[in-house]
This record gives sequence, structure tokens and C-alpha cells, in this order.
Amino acid sequence: MAQSLSLKERQRKEREDLILQVTQDILFEQGYHQMSMDEIASRVGIAKGTLYLHFQHKEDLVTELFARRLYSFQEMVEQAMATPGSPRERLICVLDSMLLYLSDKYAHFMYAYHNNLELASLLQAKLSQPFTCIRQGIATLLEEGKQVGEFEASLPTFVMVQTFFSVLSPLAYTHVLRENPQLTPEELSGYLKRIYFQGITAHR
Repeated sequence: MAQSLSLKERQRKEREDLILQVTQDILFEQGYHQMSMDEIASRVGIAKGTLYLHFQHKEDLVTELFARRLYSFQEMVEQAMATPGSPRERLICVLDSMLLYLSDKYAHFMYAYHNNLELASLLQAKLSQPFTCIRQGIATLLEEGKQVGEFEASLPTFVMVQTFFSVLSPLAYTHVLRENPQLTPEELSGYLKRIYFQGITAHR
């Protein structure tokens, strides 16, 4: 049975959650280089020394922010993978979950920072495990689908996995919606699923 947190521990956790929320807001508003520990402390309403008790550097803040979002994303994808159904049905659930994630206003922004050359090495070194687990899970679903005849067995699985993630490019997703205001996210989701699955479904 999990031990309940003390009042002091709960307060520390709540303060840390608030620090990360403020960090995310400032990153979204100003960018990484303009963000300062002074402003974060000021917005949270704590002394700068208190902020340093939680995070020594703003790099630590960004890494923790990405880690929390990414592990939450991994959990969401794994739940979709565990839903009842055929490999194809479960992969559709995974795609739906990922497209739902893309509808979050911070998704494109976080994706851009993950691909920022200056931060990429720091983030990839510490956050590679969730990405690896997600890719392996999708590869497993594709292999299962091949075995039961749902997916084309002659297509290399690694190519199918890469294509799957290409369909989910946040840059392309937001661009299409911005350039086509009459298109709803739900409609775009349906089109992307048709493009992907009709391209890999075995012909019978």
C-alpha cells in the first residue's frame, strides 16, 4: 500500500507543479532564451532561493517539464495499445490518442523545442526511453497485424513505424488546420487514418 504524503511533502509537490506550469507558460510566451529563473520565481510568488531548492538551472526545469509530458503521453499510448481488439483496431486507438495529443495548444511548441539543436542532446539523452518504448510498442502491433493478415507482410516494419510517425508531424498537422479553417480536427484525423491504413492494409 502506497504511503500517503505528509503535509510538507504535499506542499512541496504542489509548489513544484506550479513552478512547472509557470515555466511552460513562459516558454510558450517568450522562448527558452528569454526565460529567466527570476521571472519564474516572481510569477510563482516564491523567493529565488526557494526555486533553486527545486531546480538548480533552467535546463533542469525544461527537462523535467518535457519528462512529465512525455511520460504522460507514453502512458496514454500504452493504454490505447492495451485496449481489446485486433492489432489494426488497437493501432487506430493509438493513432487517435496521438492525434488528441496534437490538439493540445502546447504540443507543436513542445515538439519544436525537442527538435531544437541546442536542447536536443540534453533532452534526448534523458528522455529517449519513453520514445523507444512507444516505437517498440507500435512495431509490435504492426508485426502482430502482419501475422494475422491485417497488414502487408512485405513492407518492412521499421518503414511502417517511421511512416506512422510522419503522419503525426505536429508541424504538418497545425499547418493543414491553419490553412484550411473549414476543416475540423476530427475530419483531419479521419483523413490521416484513411491515408495511413489504406496504404498498409493487406489486399484480400
